[in-house]
Amino acid sequence: MNMPSHDAQREMEQRALRNVRGLVDRMEDADRLDARKQRRMLAGLVGGIAIAIAILVAIAIYRSRTPSGEVVLPPPASAPAAPAR
Repeated sequence: MNMPSHDAQREMEQRALRNVRGLVDRMEDADRLDARKQRRMLAGLVGGIAIAIAILVAIAIYRSRTPSGEVVLPPPASAPAAPAR
């Protein structure tokens, strides 16, 4: 068996370490992108819920200030006398 020289062995180790480092960097970048996407999604969800609550509050305020359409009449001041028979 032909044993590679120490320099060749060292170069292979360095190349393997660079490859591993490249893979780790790519995985870290992917993790950062995933975290950023999750933060955006959460912000959108919270914003959507806030808008929905604001709309519901605005509708409730509008309906409470709008007359219900019910008319309340005061009782008559004096009732006419019933005709005698």
